[in-house]
Amino acid sequence: MAVDHNNPTEIARETFRLLAQRRVPPTPANFERLYHEVAGSTPQEAFPARRLKNLAASLPRDNPEAARTARRFEQCVAKGDWDAFAGLIGEMCGGDNEQALQWGPAIRDLVGEYERSHHGVTAARKREALQHVLASTADATTLHQRIGGLVKGWRHHQSDAAADDPTTPPESAPAGAVGDAAPIAGAAATGAPRTDGPDFDGPATAGKVDGRLAALIAQLLDDGLSPLIVDVPDLVDELHALAHDLRESPVAQLDDGCRQRLESVVKRLEWVAEEQLAVRSGLIGVLQLILQNISQLVFDDRWLHGQLSVLTEVFTRPLDVRTLDDVERRLRDVIDKQGHLKQELSEAQRRLKTMLAGFVDRLAEFSATTGEYHDAIGRCAERVAKAEDITEISDVIEEILQQTRIAQDAAQRSHREINGLREQVEAANVEIGRLQHELDQASEMVRHDALTGALNRKGMDDALAREIGRARRHDSPLCVGLLDVDNFKQLNDTYGHHAGDDALRHLITVIRENVRPQDSVARYGGEEFVIVLPDTGTDDAVATLTRLQRALTRRYFLAGNSKLLITFSAGVTRIAAEERAEAAIERADRAMYLAKRAGKNRVMTA
Repeated sequence: MAVDHNNPTEIARETFRLLAQRRVPPTPANFERLYHEVAGSTPQEAFPARRLKNLAASLPRDNPEAARTARRFEQCVAKGDWDAFAGLIGEMCGGDNEQALQWGPAIRDLVGEYERSHHGVTAARKREALQHVLASTADATTLHQRIGGLVKGWRHHQSDAAADDPTTPPESAPAGAVGDAAPIAGAAATGAPRTDGPDFDGPATAGKVDGRLAALIAQLLDDGLSPLIVDVPDLVDELHALAHDLRESPVAQLDDGCRQRLESVVKRLEWVAEEQLAVRSGLIGVLQLILQNISQLVFDDRWLHGQLSVLTEVFTRPLDVRTLDDVERRLRDVIDKQGHLKQELSEAQRRLKTMLAGFVDRLAEFSATTGEYHDAIGRCAERVAKAEDITEISDVIEEILQQTRIAQDAAQRSHREINGLREQVEAANVEIGRLQHELDQASEMVRHDALTGALNRKGMDDALAREIGRARRHDSPLCVGLLDVDNFKQLNDTYGHHAGDDALRHLITVIRENVRPQDSVARYGGEEFVIVLPDTGTDDAVATLTRLQRALTRRYFLAGNSKLLITFSAGVTRIAAEERAEAAIERADRAMYLAKRAGKNRVMTA
């Protein structure tokens, strides 16, 4: 019976018959060999996927190019594509062509153009562009091409300057012979010109600067830059001298000497700025280490907890004069308050020690009295034993009664004194507790907003962290509301900032009168406030904010003789189980802006 070579089923049936007829073990290799024999086809070599996967796993991935090659190798294995393998191996073997790249001329041109001064390209911009190119790739061919493009870009700036300005010095001119504006790294590589720097070489000026511009430059040098570099007196003197020369005539000539002096000043200013930035960063780092060390060394750190928290928070953000001034003022108030309370606490502790010393003295006196009484009783016992008539015994009894009365009087006196000391100790403990509580409250003053008395951002973060932890432990709902006073800028512009401050205090007063004791209120921004509502679902939170709006409509705010209605728009959201507080506040903020756009004086959910 002939086998249909186009029917795989018949081929397989014939293959099994041959396996049985020839008594060949039915292994996959034998089945494949007989299958191709029956089908009249040529067997294909099996793809060694397992071995190649092991090989792919051992390939290096210590740089981006090696990691890219390893991923392509793994893709070829996954597809079983020999053609892709051939192409990849060819590329890998072609890596030796990197040796043929002309690195010598490329580096020579790079160094030459880097040191040469170019119109519109500063040394700092060149350094930034070169660092960008070097960090962008690990492939030698790509790096060679990008370095060449960078050099061409710099030369392009030089050729543009030469075409636009006949006074531009030739390419062989030393660095520092032309202006110092700067392109970004990408612009340096593509040759895109920049227009954001001063161009003293353009045709409009023809080497001259208008007297007004010269005066402005001189004022910039004298009043703008000099105060920033008071720690570098020689550079300050150079700025003043250069400013004086610029003011000498109505029209200042930017000759080569003047331009070189300007460029020298610019370079020195760059160095000074970098050094001052490094010093500032170093000082902030040292201060942060000191704060961290203090917090670890102070065991009873409740007195310093508030101050350290505020300082640590301040130095994690960009510094500004207002923030530092506010922190300094509040810390001075807290330190003065703590100094007074700590003095009172020390005095209370001293009185307590004095009372304890008196108690020990009374106890020693009572012990001495009881010792004398014990000795007297012993002597009386000996006299009773030696007595021969009743008269001697009566004398002994009288002495015993007398010693007993003395001991009793001493005991009663000690009892009264000890009771008095106990009352004084209890009073001292109450006073110490009160002072300790006031001291802790003084430390916590730095967690509250100075204007409204509500929590500040640090206090809000602590309250949110505490309530989020509690909500997760008890699986209870937790909502936050973000509210923003409507038309607050208009109120400030019309009635003044004092009225605006009073309006914010009025708002906080109404909020506190209408929320629960466990709810927290924090000032989030200028006229923005956050309300933390534990054990509250979304619907109840919306109802709470709506109730606050109604309460405000019943409580007019008085600005002078004017009755003003304060309203706010609010967004409410529920904090999810594993959600960060910042994400929830952002959602509430978006809902609040929706309420603003919907007409204000509304509450919306997110």
